[in-house]
Amino acid sequence: MDIRSINNLISELPKVGMQQKETNTTVFSDMYKSAINMLDQTNTLQKQAEQSAMSFAIGDIDNIHEVMIAQEKATVALQYTVQIRDKVLEAYNEIMRMQI
Repeated sequence: MDIRSINNLISELPKVGMQQKETNTTVFSDMYKSAINMLDQTNTLQKQAEQSAMSFAIGDIDNIHEVMIAQEKATVALQYTVQIRDKVLEAYNEIMRMQI
């Protein structure tokens, strides 16, 4: 192997590290945006379920099935969100227990 090719590889190393850092930042940013979006969707479903229950209570909606479906969607979304939160906290705690 030629010395010049080794020097070229060495000069490329910092660039590779910077690309990896940018990629990691992008991945984390995408995950964060996805989590915020999931929370917003869960909140929206909760509000829709509450609104449909109120509408049913005052007589605006006659179909109980729509109310029950909205409430089930909200319940499932909330359970999913709680499970994701629990897994993220578990992963965080596991990382914190790692010895360097």
